[in-house]
Amino acid sequence: MTNTEKPITEKQAMKKKLMHDLIELFIWLALLWMCYGYIQTHPAEKISFFSWYKVIYQQTEIFFQNLFGKNWDLLKQKYNLESYYQVMITLSEEKPCIDPEVVEDLHNTYEALQDEHKNTLEHRLHYYVEKQYEFDEILRKDC
Repeated sequence: MTNTEKPITEKQAMKKKLMHDLIELFIWLALLWMCYGYIQTHPAEKISFFSWYKVIYQQTEIFFQNLFGKNWDLLKQKYNLESYYQVMITLSEEKPCIDPEVVEDLHNTYEALQDEHKNTLEHRLHYYVEKQYEFDEILRKDC
């Protein structure tokens, strides 16, 4: 039994592993680049992908509000309204027939909702819900 193959040294094995890992790295980077390009051209996907940081923060804040006996339900309603406003903003920007003043008013209302303090939220939440229904009716109209 003759073995004509040379034994692979540790240095050669490490070089082979390094080459394999570099090729795999470039493949993953290419896939990541393609996914990034896709997300940049599709706004709805972009919102759903990048919003999970915000959701984790919001859920943590709601948990601690509940833990300390504060009114966590209002905070949860506020965050749900914010996410709905984001969807309406995306829809309004995609529809060419929506008046730019309506889009601007929607942006301003969303920013005001985000800046609303927790102490005044109980008295002002109904205003944002009413505005939501108004904007929703405008967006549901056919062009």
